[in-house]
Amino acid sequence: MPHVITHTEEIEEYGYCQQRPELRTGDKYLHKVDGKMRLRIVKSVHFDKYVWERVAQWSTEIEEYTEDEYVLCKMPIHVGTLEQTQIPVFVANGMVGVLTRDKDLIRGEMVIPSRIGNIVVKGVCPFGFYDCANLTRAVFSPMVVIACEKAFARSGLKDMAFNEDVAVTVHITAVDDCKEMPKFDRLFDFPFPGMYMFCGGEVFRKWEQKLHDLHFLN
Repeated sequence: MPHVITHTEEIEEYGYCQQRPELRTGDKYLHKVDGKMRLRIVKSVHFDKYVWERVAQWSTEIEEYTEDEYVLCKMPIHVGTLEQTQIPVFVANGMVGVLTRDKDLIRGEMVIPSRIGNIVVKGVCPFGFYDCANLTRAVFSPMVVIACEKAFARSGLKDMAFNEDVAVTVHITAVDDCKEMPKFDRLFDFPFPGMYMFCGGEVFRKWEQKLHDLHFLN
């Protein structure tokens, strides 16, 4: 499993706390540590307090994957159309996502496959397709069974489709701030085809851990 890094920065402010750390919530990037490249997902960047006048403390929480926990690969998109292409993605512990630098390459409908080559895909990682403004539809292939927190948040998503045989567990924040999504009560309404359930908090965490134990532990 990835480990979480939390660090704080003291930044001199100009005006009303307008200056912020360089990283942003939802950033996904590669970072070299001891000569090895690691995958990092920024889970949150938030203001903590004023240390003294015009100097503020910010905290950044990062989920980090070592080289043996993720792989970079290319996922086919728009298969069978004139727009068919290969999009750079990563798969971290079986969860797929796109680096921030490549997010604008995700366009139109995206089918999330259960395999990319010989790499097994079980779901969408935290912030996996966050802020992908050109993404309009996500289709979950059979055996892709989880969408983690903020998986599609702030994207251009308008529609989703799930498989009919195996329920997909979707974190309640997965489609936050998707302005084009239909308005619905995630706990009771089912506006999309297929089997799925929206849940969060400890219920989601227990299910996510169970999935990891079943599929990724040696």
